[in-house]
Amino acid sequence: MKNTIKIFALVLLFSFNSNAQTGYQIKKAISFSEHAVAQLDLSEEDQKFLYDTYIAKFMNVRENIFGKDLSNEEKKAIYNSSSKKLRQSMRVRFDQATTAAIIKSVLEFQKKNQ
Repeated sequence: MKNTIKIFALVLLFSFNSNAQTGYQIKKAISFSEHAVAQLDLSEEDQKFLYDTYIAKFMNVRENIFGKDLSNEEKKAIYNSSSKKLRQSMRVRFDQATTAAIIKSVLEFQKKNQ
C-alpha cells in the first residue's frame, strides 16, 4: 500500500513538471507571435500561424533534447536544425523579407527579455 502511494505521488510529480514545461513553451510561443504581429502589423491569421510554427519548434526541440544526455554540441545542432525548419515553415506563408523581419523582431524581443 505504501509503495502504491509513493508511486502515485511520483507519477503526479512528473506530470506537474511536464505540464509546467509545456506551459512555459506555450507562453513563449504566445509572446513571440504577439510581439511579431505588433511590430510588423500582421493579421490575426498570421499571428495564429506564427504561434503554431513556434509551438511546433519548441515542442520538437523539447522532444529531441529533454531527458537525453546530450553534449552541448549535439544540443546546438538540434537548435540550429529547428531554426532552419522554422524559417522554412515561415517561408510557406511569408516572403523572405517578412520572414527575416519576423525573426529579427523575435530575437530582439528575446534578448530584451532575458
